[in-house]
Formats: sequence, C-alpha cells, structure tokens
Amino acid sequence: MSSSTRVGYQNGPNKGALSLLTCYGDGDSSDDDVPGPRVSTKRTHKGDEDICNKRLSKLPVPDVLKNNKTTPDEYISDPSQHGGRIRTFAHERGNWATYVFIPFKECEGIMELLSVIKDAIPSNIEVKQIDEFHISLTKTVILKHHWIDSFIDSLRKKTFQSKKFMILFNDLKIYCNEERTRTFIGMSIKTGHDSLVKLVEIMNECLGDFNLPHFYEDPSFHMSICWCVGDYEEELNSIISQVNHRFHEMMDFYSQDNWYIYVSFLTCKTGNKYFKFHLT
Repeated sequence: MSSSTRVGYQNGPNKGALSLLTCYGDGDSSDDDVPGPRVSTKRTHKGDEDICNKRLSKLPVPDVLKNNKTTPDEYISDPSQHGGRIRTFAHERGNWATYVFIPFKECEGIMELLSVIKDAIPSNIEVKQIDEFHISLTKTVILKHHWIDSFIDSLRKKTFQSKKFMILFNDLKIYCNEERTRTFIGMSIKTGHDSLVKLVEIMNECLGDFNLPHFYEDPSFHMSICWCVGDYEEELNSIISQVNHRFHEMMDFYSQDNWYIYVSFLTCKTGNKYFKFHLT
C-alpha cells in the first residue's frame, strides 16, 4: 500500500534500528578482535571461540526490546480517533475497506438543514456531520490489496454502458446500521430508484466475483447528513416530523440544485484511494 497513510503503528523500524545501534555502539568489541589477514577465518582456535562466546554473553538486552510491548506492525484501534465509531471488522494489514457510492457536493441548503437538525435534537444526543455526503451502492467490504486492480477493472467494464440519471430528494428519515452502533439522519429519495437498483445489481455481480457480500436485498436508498454513536432511532423519530416541516419550507426557499444529484459518475473508495467511473 504505497500510497496509504499508516496510523496507529508504534515503534517503527527506523526508530527501532537507531535504538539498537545506540545500545550496542559502546560494546566491548573492537577492530583488534577481528583475525588479521594471515589468520584463516575458516578455522578458528577453540580458545578464540570461548573468548568470543564470553563477550557475546555479556552483551546487554537493548532497552528498545525490553520496553517493546507491541510488535512493530501491531494496530491499536482507538474509537476516539474515529469520532467514537466502532470497527465492525478487525484491522489487518493488507486489508482495504472498500465501498462504491454516488458523491454529493456540500451546498448551502444542506448545511442550513444540518443546523436545523442540530437545533431540534435533544441535548443528550451528540450528532456529527457526515464526512462525505453520498448515496451508497455497496456495503463497506474488505478488499485484499492484490485484488484492487482486478476489482476496479471489473467495475469499469460493467458500468461503462450505464446511463446518467437524476435523483431528487424527499423527506428526512432515521436509519440505523446493522450492528445498531450508530444512528443516522438522512434524506430519502423521490426519483431515481430504478436506476439505483440497476447499479446495485451491477455492483453485486462485481462483489460476487470476489466472494464479497452483496448490498441489502431491499435497499432504502438515502443520503445521510449526520450521525451519532448508539441506537437513538426511537428518540430521533419523535422529532423528525417537526424537522421535516422546516425542511419542506427550505426546499421552497433554496434553489432546486440543493436538493438533487445529476449522477454522471460513480466513485469507489478503497483505503485512501479514489476511483471514478463515468456513466454514458
């Protein structure tokens, strides 16, 4: 993963190597201990071997090894570094979290709607803005590093004849992830459902080629705006009608381009890499 940024690793190889050099730099060995040019290095006298073994046995254990309680490639998952989100699968080196989606560019109307939502939510629930607004076409799956090129090629070949289309947003709804560890507020869609279903079928074909899980059987397409840690579906459903009333007023106030997506390309994110697939 040459282009990915590695985080959560401790005691990297450079630091460990320097520490080892520091610990052994002042040892008992010197150039005088090396046999001279007239001495055969293939046959060393037994006495010389004993001296060498004694010197080796006296070498102290480097501090870097004494204090190293984690292996160099060990990953320590810290939810605080991810806004409290909990991993649904263990991190393993060489595994890349991957999903395909339709991106939506941040706009004035959405940001104002986010402000309205935050004002209406009970103070005991901390909501956070979604990092990248989008409509998902796959679940987040684990892709082996050596599969990436083949997977991207498969997506490109199977989507190049897909047509561009329009998605109009509708009401706000509450959603929970499968593990019920996070709750989302998102905009449901009014148009574009059939085109999205066709794209999901294509995605499922590509996923099946790599024995990866398919998308939900009866997907509820939406674009999440904000989320919170935990299962707050019941609490948020109690205030969603009043937020929707404000939302409908805003749809009349802001221009229509705040509330639709013209889908001309798809995006696949794998690790920290992005791939774009243009539609016809």
